[in-house]
Amino acid sequence: MTTALDEPTIVDEAAGSDRTGAGATETTTRRYTRSPQDVLRILVLGTAALVLLGLTLAVEDAILAFEEDVVEIFDFVPPAIVRVLHGSIEVVAGLVALAIYAVPLITRRYRLFGYIVLASIIAVASMTALDALIDRQTSAVLSNRLAIRAGVDASATSSVVGLAQLAAQLTVVQPFIGRRWRTASGVALAVVVLLSLVATTELPLGLFAALPLGGAVGSLVLLAFGRPDRRPTETAIRAALVAAGLPAAEVHPASVDARGSTPYFGTLDDGTGLFVKVLGAQERSADLLFRIYRFLRLKDVGDDRPFSSLRRTVEHEALLALMARDVDIRTPRLRGVVDVGADSMLLAYEQLDGRSLDGVADSDVTDDLMLAVWDQIAMLRRHRIAHRDLRRANVFVDDERRPWVIDFGFSELAVSDEILDADVAQMLCSFAVVTGAERAVAAAVASLGQEAVGRALPRLQMKALSGATQTSLKEHKGLLDELHEEVLARTDVSEVELASLDRIDRNTVFTIVVLAAATYFLFPQLTDVPGIFRQIREADWAWTPLLLLGSAGTYVGAAASLAGAVPARLPAGPMLGASVGSSFASKLAPAGLGGMALNVRFLQKQGVDEPVAVTGVGLNTIAGLVGHVSLTGVFVVWAGRDAFGSFELPDPRWFLIGAGIALALAALSMAVPRTRQIVLHRLVPVVRRALDGTSEVLRRPGKLAMLLGGSISVTFFYIVTLYFATQAFGGGLAFATVGAIYLVGQAVAQAAPTPGGLGAVEAALIGGLVAAGMDDTIAVPAVFMYRLFTFWVPILPGWLAFTWLQRNDYL
Repeated sequence: MTTALDEPTIVDEAAGSDRTGAGATETTTRRYTRSPQDVLRILVLGTAALVLLGLTLAVEDAILAFEEDVVEIFDFVPPAIVRVLHGSIEVVAGLVALAIYAVPLITRRYRLFGYIVLASIIAVASMTALDALIDRQTSAVLSNRLAIRAGVDASATSSVVGLAQLAAQLTVVQPFIGRRWRTASGVALAVVVLLSLVATTELPLGLFAALPLGGAVGSLVLLAFGRPDRRPTETAIRAALVAAGLPAAEVHPASVDARGSTPYFGTLDDGTGLFVKVLGAQERSADLLFRIYRFLRLKDVGDDRPFSSLRRTVEHEALLALMARDVDIRTPRLRGVVDVGADSMLLAYEQLDGRSLDGVADSDVTDDLMLAVWDQIAMLRRHRIAHRDLRRANVFVDDERRPWVIDFGFSELAVSDEILDADVAQMLCSFAVVTGAERAVAAAVASLGQEAVGRALPRLQMKALSGATQTSLKEHKGLLDELHEEVLARTDVSEVELASLDRIDRNTVFTIVVLAAATYFLFPQLTDVPGIFRQIREADWAWTPLLLLGSAGTYVGAAASLAGAVPARLPAGPMLGASVGSSFASKLAPAGLGGMALNVRFLQKQGVDEPVAVTGVGLNTIAGLVGHVSLTGVFVVWAGRDAFGSFELPDPRWFLIGAGIALALAALSMAVPRTRQIVLHRLVPVVRRALDGTSEVLRRPGKLAMLLGGSISVTFFYIVTLYFATQAFGGGLAFATVGAIYLVGQAVAQAAPTPGGLGAVEAALIGGLVAAGMDDTIAVPAVFMYRLFTFWVPILPGWLAFTWLQRNDYL
């Protein structure tokens, strides 16, 4: 995206700068563009700043030791030298700041001046906030004895805020100045940082963090408002071609698809047409971002490591183009690889007369043309050259209707069979969009053979295709499935599993999030583990088998309850595995939402209709609530009033008021025609299907018994486990009292917004046991032991069950 500058025409860069490639200078109207360079710098520098911040907060002792070592390195410097160095910092920083602000005003570059002011403000605010966030202890060494001995006032020294500001200013200035001035500004910044390490009271890590933060802020300003477009002009490209022995009469931009480069058409003095691809810093940054994205998301797609420089990238494409032409692939002749100024290079190809395949009418894509294209692909496969971007835009059809393969910018040599198969899959999809699955597959089989086409099946998926091909397939829903069926029908390959291309899939992310959330919420529970372990040393560990049985009984009951909640007959083994696996998934969200989601997915994989599965899980939850309330009534009466003292139920009037408001809002919403239509045509059919499943469960006594019996047994086994835990420490309370305390405490803790009610469950149970007369030296370790066997111990078998369900396609 480029915008014309609202400033007068100026000489490009400093006077006498060379961007033509032939030693000439030119006067142009400066334009501005949002560059991938700034996106890349924001990611790299922002990550560096966050890493330094994380290290400061997470490993404080190690960072303090590192900073002490850095400061002590300069202990040998005499105080007089420190005073000189401190003065040097002030002079250098002052001169740099003066030049940064004054030069744009003198040269009337008001836009650059605005960039500098904005970057300064944001850098000061960001570094001030970061400095306040790093609230940590210091030491005598980190007060910087050198600065104190030298009589330097800490308030007068160069601060990290000023350093971040300077880094941001120099970053936004970089695109506006020549290479020599860019080098000089970098040296000046390095000198300020080095002198600051010797003669300042700032912490070393703060100085280091200020640099990437300031650089990220400057890059953000450039990204938001644009940087000067430093790409070569047409005059510069023409001059570079002439200097390389390609006398070009004219050069003009080409409106063609040339991903990863800026395309131009040119004409030599002898009338030969040229197609010119220009690559510079922007294209290289875009390529790095693309590779980083694919590396994080995908695996086994043939991406190699990025090249060390732009020159290596251009030379690689030139090598592939020459190699392909040498083995008789129809590809344009490469006429030259040329430097264009200091930051760009170009590849000049002979121009073809014709058009790319995506510009050919669908009716003109004949079977003969497809066969000719597949013949070219077959030659690439024989020489193990993977094009890796075989879409219609990169197949050129000349005036004699012969296909040419162009653009080897993403290609690789000596690749594995899987990467060659990906080319076949890509071209199958590209043709199928135009000709349909049947004709596309028939032509591929006729040219490549059944085996080669069949091998492409695992790669016939969206992730293995280019963005343009994916967009086309989305406009033809079901076409990818048709291709799968057609390939299976025309080859000897049976149904195969798609290649796993995700480096990090949703299940892995889910597992990481679960573990991170569990660690975050559970860590505070472990802060006094040594003290609690000292208390439980005297426990009677003969109760351990009963504690394990009580905990295991909850999962058997949960499996029975879920099996009774749906009409379908479910296998007992996987059903129990889902019950155990849900104990792991429930650690992610409060109120067991993670376990509920797992159960819904499990039921769907067993063939249960989605509305029935969702309703079944909801019915299971309601049954659990009914069982909990029923047992609460039984145990409260059994334990007697003494177990709770002055416990009172909430005022039911508030419930009635809330229900009335909800009904009124529902009635008002139904008065809106659009809402009424959605409810009648979308919601009602789903609810009707769900109620059919529910009514079938309620009409079958066996299912109803499993549903209610399982739900009640889950709660009962939790009570039994808590009672066994109290008995391991000597007990003191009756079973009925422990049961009543658990039921009421668990109901209160359900309101806690933490996975598994962490913190709230412990507090409620300990408080209830102590209030009922149990000594706190028994109540605290007893509740800890209860949670150990019902919350902590099941995590590992829950994760194993979760993984087993995934591997066996139960989730």
